[in-house]
Amino acid sequence: MAEKKKNSNSNSNNNNLKFLINAQFLKDLSFENPQAPDSLRNIKGNPSFSIDADVKSRSLADHGQNVHEVELTIKCETKSEEKILFLVEGVYSGIFTIENAESDILEKILLIECPKFLFPFLRAIIANCTREAGFPPLMIAPLDFVGMYEKKLKK
Repeated sequence: MAEKKKNSNSNSNNNNLKFLINAQFLKDLSFENPQAPDSLRNIKGNPSFSIDADVKSRSLADHGQNVHEVELTIKCETKSEEKILFLVEGVYSGIFTIENAESDILEKILLIECPKFLFPFLRAIIANCTREAGFPPLMIAPLDFVGMYEKKLKK
């Protein structure tokens, strides 16, 4: 009986999920201030924001087995009285090694958990970008990656 326990423990150890963040980097950043310099002084009322986020993943077989790239894209359009104040778009990526994950679990890790690690970095980049452009820093609220994932499943 002790032998069976030993075997079952060794099998469970072989199936432990392995999750590594190999790298993370800014892939693309775009900022447009089409009304400059007037946009910096003619802000009337509270500006409106339209924020769109997306997550994509792909396998990187040429980087090694179980290596994936995850891209988090955030786009924001800010308007005041129907005039565009600024447009900002950023793509932040991470390279992840994920081993011993069933395909359905792997998909959830790639599209929910990985972007949770990437989000604070892209959020800071966008806030700094808008601040450097002369606007108050755009502080994007935390995103619901579970909801985004479930929405993708329904499409």
